[in-house]
Amino acid sequence: MGDESASTRIPMPHGHPRSVSVVIPARSWDTRLDDTVASLVAMEVPDHIAVEVVVALADDSTPSVPEGVIVVRNLSGTIPDALNAAIAVASGEVIVRVDARCLVQPDHVTRVLEGLEDPAVGCVGGAALVLDRGLFGSTYAVAFNSVMLGPTVYRYRRSSGPVDTAYLGAWRRVDLDALGGFDPALVRNQDNDLADRVRSSGKVVWYDANLVVGYFNDRDLFGALRHHHEFGLWRMIQRDRGSRALTARHLGALGGFAAAGLASLGALVSQRSRSTVLRVGAASYAAAGLWSWRSATRLRQARSDIDGPPLHPLAPVLAPALAATLDAAWLAGLFRGMIRARRTAR
Repeated sequence: MGDESASTRIPMPHGHPRSVSVVIPARSWDTRLDDTVASLVAMEVPDHIAVEVVVALADDSTPSVPEGVIVVRNLSGTIPDALNAAIAVASGEVIVRVDARCLVQPDHVTRVLEGLEDPAVGCVGGAALVLDRGLFGSTYAVAFNSVMLGPTVYRYRRSSGPVDTAYLGAWRRVDLDALGGFDPALVRNQDNDLADRVRSSGKVVWYDANLVVGYFNDRDLFGALRHHHEFGLWRMIQRDRGSRALTARHLGALGGFAAAGLASLGALVSQRSRSTVLRVGAASYAAAGLWSWRSATRLRQARSDIDGPPLHPLAPVLAPALAATLDAAWLAGLFRGMIRARRTAR
């Protein structure tokens, strides 16, 4: 991926893209970003496709970057500004987003180009596989790569098809320009908002179940709680800016959680039904842990090219409790966003 490959444009027949720009938002250049760029360099790309990598850094460091990688500065430090800054200098006909703590598979670019061959498709994305290990990292991986943290399909689904949003994303440059890029006001959920605008334009957001991107969470418990709380908060800010924040699946999940909570609370008040509720609750907890472990393991099998330690044996035991805690943080952010919106309206 040298300078020559980043600048040469070889014509392709039938209007197919000839060049791809991979854009990466990053706070600073660290070892995680080194690994991300290395996985991009190792991609298997057809000779007639020119690929460049553009990294938007939030700090003013001067790293020794690999040949052919372009670095731009993102003075605000926010993700949407970083993405827009990288896109502004990118020369590719297709824009591919990759985050700074990701490991892409060798055919990443090839697969997104195949997905964009359909003119009805406006965005192609894949699944997010959490690679963190150790006790907390494994527990988060099991919780994340299952339905326990919500009905977002890119966490767990193993069948491809149209979706509300997919992990990361790839777009034709002409479509991305027509949509106005990423909303700079959305510090979080900017990808979800862009997916909503893709669908509003009449095109499809396509989820490729075989496009599995390894992702390092790299947060402790309090960092993960804050992160998911912010996602709930910014859902409401996203809604206030005219984008659809909550889908029918989200509302159904919220209604199910509320109904289960109220039913359990009511049953526990009754001395007669208390033991039954406890037994059913324990069985449900165990089933959720085992099912989520299976879901996470199954997704991990799709990235056999990534070596690493296995999931911690206690992960399925702790995952339901962690998921419930993170879901509560997300709900708290959601309600906080609703209150904030009402105050702003007043």
